[in-house]
Order: sequence, then C-alpha cells, then structure tokens
Amino acid sequence: MERRKNILRILLLIGITAAGGLPQPVFAETILKVGGAGSALGSMRLLAESLEKSHPGVKVQILPSLGSPGGIKAALDGLIEIGLSSIPLTEEERKRGAIEIEYAKTPFIFVTNKITRVSSLSTNDLVEIYRGERPTWPDGTRIRLVLRPETDIDTDRLKQISPGMNEALKTALSRKGMIIVMTNQESDNLVETITGSLGVSTLSQIISEKRSSKILSFNGVRPSVKTLADGTYPLVKPFYLVTPSKISAPVKTFIGFVRSPTGRQILLENGHWVPEERNPR
Repeated sequence: MERRKNILRILLLIGITAAGGLPQPVFAETILKVGGAGSALGSMRLLAESLEKSHPGVKVQILPSLGSPGGIKAALDGLIEIGLSSIPLTEEERKRGAIEIEYAKTPFIFVTNKITRVSSLSTNDLVEIYRGERPTWPDGTRIRLVLRPETDIDTDRLKQISPGMNEALKTALSRKGMIIVMTNQESDNLVETITGSLGVSTLSQIISEKRSSKILSFNGVRPSVKTLADGTYPLVKPFYLVTPSKISAPVKTFIGFVRSPTGRQILLENGHWVPEERNPR
C-alpha cells in the first residue's frame, strides 16, 4: 500500500510538471523523462550523461524509483517518455499499445555489509537464514535481513530459487520486527550501513552506483557478466525499455544510443550482459 502511495505521489509530481504547474526553464532542447525499476537507474544515468555529450539538443531526466509497474504505467499514461522495467509486459499492457525492448541482463545477487566475514552462500544456507534457524554469521555477528515487501518483484525472484526458499521467505516476512524497505536504493543503503546485514541487489546497481556492499557468491559461483553469459551463475534480472507504440524522434535517438556500440560498452562496464543480437525497434 505504501509503495502505491509513493508511486502515485511521484506520478502526480510528474503530471503537475508536465502540465506547467511548476516553473520550467526555457531551453531549445528536448527533455526526455525516464523512470521505473530502481535497479536500472544507475546505469541509465551513465547512459544519459554520455548521450547528452554527443546530442546537445537532448536532455534526459532520470526520475527517482517508480518500480517496474510504476514505470510501465507512467509510460502508457504519457507521463514519461520511457519506462524502465525488470519484468515483461502483461498481455493487457500490450493491448494498450505498450512495447518492450530487452536491452540487457544482470546478475541478481546477495549482498552484505563490507566487514561481514563471509564470501559465499548456498541455497541451504539461505533457507536456514530466512527461516530463522541460523541467526548469526560464523563469527557470531547477528544476521540482519533486509527484506522487500511480499508483492515485490525481487521477493518473487527469491521465492523462485527453490520451494524451501519460498517457504522460508514467507516465514521471514511474517516475523515481527523485520526490516522491510520499498526501493532498491533503500535496500542497498541499509545493507551498506547495518552490521551483519543480508539483502539482495544486482551487479549492475552495485557497480553503476559505486556501492560499497560486499557481493556474495551463490552456490560457489561468483556473479559476473562472464558467469551470467556462460550460464554458470543462475540468478538473472532482465531490463526492458517500455514505450507506447508511437514514439518521438528523440525517444528513438535515446533507444538507438542504448543499443549502440557506445551504449553497449557502458552497460558491459557496469555489470550488464548484452546479447549480441537484439530485435530492432
């Protein structure tokens, strides 16, 4: 419920701004508003900065996290030009004219505070931790889970690891006093600062936002672009650009830049795997 309120507040602000309710600078340039999945924002900022250097007539405004559903809705309602999503469109969204382009994938990862004395977790370790059967790290430090809401996309990804993980997450979310946060950025902020923390993130977010969290191996495999590409690292988060069916020339320019050799290199350097062949717009 609180996530919905946050999304609505941000969308209202976007709507007021677009309608001229707030003072607007007068520039001879096109301003593209881009927003959605929090884990995609860091790399999008880097792409936007690079695009603006080579296309001085285009300005890209990266909004605070709306979440994937919020980004899709805002794009379909015309409040932003491009939505960012980590889930594919629904049939209903496609019927409304939404189009998605998968532009990259990144490892979905487990992270902890940088001083935590652990480097790898197995599926069984995670089940025991989330179920509450393993309350401390090997050195005796209390494990502090940083959770996302029951309906969050990242929670769903965790549940899909195994039936045992599905049940363990339900148990964790039902316990009193648990830390539950709404956005990817809030989660990473707490993981960085809380001693003994354990949460989830993406490799791309940690790199692009220059986070200090410690990245953990999963079942003995270190998350990287290489291990994601060769299939040895199994946890994946895809990213999509979402637009209405009819788009402007500046939006086409931005999408083309994301998919260009320069855009691809920025993505690769920031923890994304970009398949060689991608469907043209």
